[in-house]
Formats: sequence, C-alpha cells, structure tokens
Amino acid sequence: MKKVIDVAKYEYFKHVGKRRFWIALLGVPVGFLLIMALSILFSFLSFNQDPVGYVDQADLITQPQQIPEKTGFLKLFIPLTPYDDEASARADVENGSLQGYLVIPAGYQSTYQVTYYANSQPSSDVQNQINELLRDNLMLNQELPYLERIRAGSQISLESLDGSETSDGTGWHRIFVPILIGILYFILVMSGGGYLLQSLVEEKQNRTMEIMITSVSPNQLMGGKTIGNLGVGLTQILIWVLILALGGLIFRQRLTFLGDLNLSPGYLALGLTLLVLAFVAAAGLLAIIGATMSSMEEAQSVNALIILPAMLPFYFFQAFFTNPNGLIPRILSYFPLSAPLSLSLRMAFTQVATWEIVLVFVVLIASILLVFWLSGKAYRRGLLEYNKRLKLRDLFAKEVSHG
Repeated sequence: MKKVIDVAKYEYFKHVGKRRFWIALLGVPVGFLLIMALSILFSFLSFNQDPVGYVDQADLITQPQQIPEKTGFLKLFIPLTPYDDEASARADVENGSLQGYLVIPAGYQSTYQVTYYANSQPSSDVQNQINELLRDNLMLNQELPYLERIRAGSQISLESLDGSETSDGTGWHRIFVPILIGILYFILVMSGGGYLLQSLVEEKQNRTMEIMITSVSPNQLMGGKTIGNLGVGLTQILIWVLILALGGLIFRQRLTFLGDLNLSPGYLALGLTLLVLAFVAAAGLLAIIGATMSSMEEAQSVNALIILPAMLPFYFFQAFFTNPNGLIPRILSYFPLSAPLSLSLRMAFTQVATWEIVLVFVVLIASILLVFWLSGKAYRRGLLEYNKRLKLRDLFAKEVSHG
C-alpha cells in the first residue's frame, strides 16, 4: 500500500507543481467570466432603452409607470411616456426620441387589444412593461382578496402512487444532481484522465516504464497513478467550487432562486460515489490505451471515446423523463461509464429499487477489477513493444499463448 501511496503522491505533485496546471486551472473561470462579461456588455449596448410613448384614448391609465429604485446590467428600465395625441408621438418616433408608441383605443376594455407603432418589433422587455402598466391600471379599482397570490398561480406538488416519493413541483432542482454529476465527470476525465494518459504514453516512449516496473508491480503503479490523477481532478473541482461559492456570496441578493434548492445528502453522496468509481473504471481504460498506443496523438484520438458514453443519458433524456425504469435507462445504468449520470437521472424522476442500485455498484466494481487486470497485461506488453501500437486482440492472444 505504501508504494501505491508513493506513486500517487509523485503523480499528483508532478502535475500540480507545474505552471501550466495553474494556468489551465485559473484560465477556465477567468475565460468564462470574460465571455459572460462580454456577452452582458454586448447585450447592454444593443439594448434599446429609448422611451416608448402611449396615447390613452380609453382614459385607462390613472396610475403612471412606477420607476424602479435600482437599474443596471441585470435590471434595465424603459420609460413609458404619455402623449395627448398620435401626431406628437409619431413625430417623436420619426425624429428618434422614441422607439415607438402605443395606442390604447377607446373600446380597449371590451377587446383588450392595443396597437404598437414602430419600424421594428418591440422587444420582450418593452412588451412586458407595457403589459405591466395595463394590468396594474386594470386592477387598480378591483378589490380582490389575495390578488398577489392569484397572480403567483397555484403550486402543483407531485407524489408517487405508493406515496414513497414526493416533490414540491419546482422541478428544476430535481435534475441538479444529475447535471452536476455529468459536469464533474467530464472535468475529471478531461483533466485527471488526460494527465494520466499523457503520463503513460510519455513513460512508454522514453522507456521510463521499464525502470519503474522494477520497483513496483503494474497494478500498484496503476493504482497509484489513478489515485494521484483523481486528486488532480478533484483539486481543480475544489478550487472552481470555491470560486463559484465566492461569486455566489457576492451576488447572493440576485441569486434568490438558490434558496429553493433542497438536496438530499444521501442522494448526493450516492451520485458522487458512483462518479468516483466510474472515473476509476475510465482511468483503467485510459491506462490500457496509454500502454498500447505508441504516440500521444493516437491516444488523444481515442480519449473522446471514454467521454462519449458518459454523455449518452443526455441524448436519451426524453426516455429518462417519460419512462425512467425503461429499457434504455436501465441499460445505461449498468454500463460503467454512463452509470453515475443514468442512475442519478432515474432517481430524479422515479423510485429505483435498492437491489438495482446495489447491482449497479457490483457491475462498476467488477468492471474496475477487469480493467485493472487488463491494464497490468498492457503494461507488461508495453515493456516488450514500446515503439509500436498494440492491439487489444493481440493482448489476449499473447496471454493465452503463455498460459
């Protein structure tokens, strides 16, 4: 075990101690924030904040538009200016001081139809503010009890037929854990798995593998490398989570919807455990690829095949939503690379039997043992044929002939 830990520590600090690791680590959030800032800036610059006029022929507007206390990038305001006649409003549109004007006809309360005059379609923000002005004035003299509650609408809660599963109806957070699992898996394989693949191919090319194999067994070497590169990926995730947490703390007043998020600790722990096991299985496959490929270019071309199966549940999302215990969701649940996301999606939409969850774990652990056994064979073959690409078919044939 000590040798495995020593290999893991060496592998971890070999990557984390390099400048390129930290450049890539901080470059992702910085690049994301830069893209988001540019997107908000371009949206703000292209947003037309010119006033909109309105002509009230129905004498409906007795309460003018309310001016918000705060405006900014995330909360823009379009003034709605009253006019006595259409001619004045049209003249201001033509000279560019208005982006358009609205006519509320005399018979509005029987038809609820208005006409907007402009050279371009009104944006959704313009339409929302016009509707808000009309609605507020229509309801101004109406004494309805619980008016605000009626506007909010009814909340529909869900419950399974056997009463074991309930939901408050705010369905967006039901798929939060599956989406989180999918993102984390992608990061782990792309970062930790990528470093592992690179390390194995380089060691085979420069024949460092031959020196290392004299002091540790192939399985010990593989176990240490997997743990070390898993740590590399988790380090990236932890730092990004801290950055997100800091951003959430700064903008917490604008992220009130996160208060609706209510996660089950057991559900989250189950998904993360499956995630780690799936990464270990993927690392074993990457070890086989790294030991059988003769160059990094060849290995990278195959690396995408490890990530693609994990994304399959998203492509079959409709099947998970309509029939989470159907054939396709179950098959993807038992496939090691797609098991974390598939099982998390199924548990988000329905109750999954305990025996089936246990069976998924059994399949994952058996897959890990299998790929580690194969990776040991690939290492031994890689020592003999370090300068050429090996085929998995030849790997089995070689072992059988020696048996």
